[in-house]
Amino acid sequence: MVNIHADTVNNVPILTIEGRLDTLNSEEFEKATAGLLKQGNHLVIHFGKCSYLSSSGIRVLISVTKQISSREHGQLVLAEVPEEVSYVLEMAGIKNLFTLVRDQEEAIELVLKNMNKNLQTKEVEAGQWLFDHHIAAEKEQPAYYWQDQGIAGYDELGFSAGIGMAAEIMAEAPPASGLFFTTGTCAGFVPHHRASAPDFRISMEPLRAGIWVKEAISFNKEPNAVLQLKNFEQIDFNEMISAIRVASGKILPGVALIGYVLVDRHPENPSLYTGLISEANSAPCPGSGFFSCMDEAAHKDQPVFTGGLFKLDKLNKQPAFPSLEKFLQENIRLDNIRDFSTPDKHANLTRPIVWLFFAKKTENAATKRIQIEAHEDFFSTPHNAFLTRRLYQDSSKLVLKQLQGGFSAKTYQVTSYDHNGRKLRPTVLKLADRQIIQREADRCREYAMPYILNNSAMILGTEFFGNAGALRYNFVGIGGEQSKLKWLTHYFLEWPAEKLEPLFNKIFLKILNPWYGQTVIQNIFPFRDHDPSKTFFPDIFDKAFNLLGISSDDQTIIPEETKEEMINPYWYLKHKFPSHYGFSMEYPESICHGDLNMQNILLDEQMNVYLIDFSETRPRAVVSDFARLEAVFMLEFSPLETTDDFLNMVELMREIYNTDRLDQCPEGHGIRNEAFKRNVRLTRLMRQYAFASAGNNPDPIPYTIALLEWVLPVVNYVQASLPQKKLSMIAASFLCKKLMEWID
Repeated sequence: MVNIHADTVNNVPILTIEGRLDTLNSEEFEKATAGLLKQGNHLVIHFGKCSYLSSSGIRVLISVTKQISSREHGQLVLAEVPEEVSYVLEMAGIKNLFTLVRDQEEAIELVLKNMNKNLQTKEVEAGQWLFDHHIAAEKEQPAYYWQDQGIAGYDELGFSAGIGMAAEIMAEAPPASGLFFTTGTCAGFVPHHRASAPDFRISMEPLRAGIWVKEAISFNKEPNAVLQLKNFEQIDFNEMISAIRVASGKILPGVALIGYVLVDRHPENPSLYTGLISEANSAPCPGSGFFSCMDEAAHKDQPVFTGGLFKLDKLNKQPAFPSLEKFLQENIRLDNIRDFSTPDKHANLTRPIVWLFFAKKTENAATKRIQIEAHEDFFSTPHNAFLTRRLYQDSSKLVLKQLQGGFSAKTYQVTSYDHNGRKLRPTVLKLADRQIIQREADRCREYAMPYILNNSAMILGTEFFGNAGALRYNFVGIGGEQSKLKWLTHYFLEWPAEKLEPLFNKIFLKILNPWYGQTVIQNIFPFRDHDPSKTFFPDIFDKAFNLLGISSDDQTIIPEETKEEMINPYWYLKHKFPSHYGFSMEYPESICHGDLNMQNILLDEQMNVYLIDFSETRPRAVVSDFARLEAVFMLEFSPLETTDDFLNMVELMREIYNTDRLDQCPEGHGIRNEAFKRNVRLTRLMRQYAFASAGNNPDPIPYTIALLEWVLPVVNYVQASLPQKKLSMIAASFLCKKLMEWID
């Protein structure tokens, strides 16, 4: 049962719905709206007592919206929409088509304000030219001056003119910089280089489209006034610019900067002009060089103007004073733009209409952007700040502190503040290429969140630009913001092995048991799955040659420290790994992190465990993560301060890597260095985990190949010392020798 009744308050028609608006009474709803639409171009629908909205009711709402939007200044407002109805609109994907307000009083106030504003139309004279003048926005706003602000989104620039280039072509040599003009969702570019043709871009997501800005002037999105030529059918473009200046001075005395969006309504060749007019002696910012790059000379007693021209196929029928936003939505489309170029200053305009943006002064654009405090290295890559601002739209200020680790990505701990200065919860920002960021987000959702308790890496958002990506995720422990998360590295360096073992037992036998404790026997291909030259380290052979003088085409090497002939591990990687891609075996497989090191494991003060960085997480041989940590213990954290330290480690590795079973790992009796003792003890622990997780399968081949995947690339690590890189080469040689015994 539904009750639909109409009323009028302060000349505003109101339709009230009480009960269920379903299929049975949607026809009554349609008749009621049709009756009210005959009375005017505004309508309020009060849903406060509506308990249900059917698809038939949605169809009527869409029809009403289309009818009203086609009328001059038409407006539909939905008041007091219940949560149930709002949810239906959201699920249908049409909620953003409507204006929703809190109650009927607010709806009436909004409609009256719009009606009164639309009545503010009068004539303005500019020489021989007479215009109908409509006030669009009463509030005076400054223009914004941009200089060396990096990449800005189309949404940030709004309506602007400047010097720069489309951000996606910055890598071109030479870069095609020049003049640009934006109209919210559209941008036109006029390169300085005459060999490059003008071009344009349209984006339905202006937040995600970027322009590298050298210098620019931008205005707020809502124009201040609309002018329509009244007493002539045609006007010369140059004369139109002069008339705009005169009329603007009468509308807002003292105006210094004028942004314009002008439509030539020629029936066969319509076009849209957009640009900037600056009055004489009114540079946008002291010392600005912006106008020196414009087409018009900046004479002391002459105005300066610049602009771009979009040639259109057709114009949709427009009301007398159309909304600029609606006009652009309906006409500035990819399928309706024929070309973009610089204007012909002597072209005749037919019945032109122009939207104007006024400013008496300029402000630094940096003041309205999200502020980022970070090391200068962060800003050396322009898209870093662009992606970061897109991820943190809820913030006004960000303080970035780079975290350690990360060969293929950079991570930052982010302290952010909302627009009222309140501190938001800590998060982590990760910057890498698109593939890595997308993979990490997908695999975190697929493999981490469904399985691992206390995992802190809840994805809060991802953004992409070209081949670059950024990811934002939670960085708060279960104890709230006061939780002090520390890397596992901290405890590894501070605690003795006796205290570390229970901690590792908790991490691998309890927290990560949903991964390693649930194996499935699969046919695995260990060489194909663990080739480091095919993942992060394609330049590993060049690094080995440049740093160690080792050619990957020489089968053997003679390290100066050992003076013995050994298998060249880089030769083995280059020539033997590919030949063994087809080698397979039945072996337990589980979800594995894929790059599990002590910088990807964090703990809070209560020893709750948190994992991050899931870009390589997927099913693989169950022993893979344990082998990864062995490489960390034995190489990345081996203190090689003296030649004796180096030689002791060589002999220790010779002993450890000369075993034929996974469950065989010498204790390293006689080791005097405490760090070496700790590393060997934890290495033995990793092998115990691996052996148990593999169902007590003693086959050493999957573990050895997985270990090689992370021993070989130490030569690429920037933070590794030269002795560590040499030691990794010798350790890899020992491992390759065993593989040749077992397989070749």
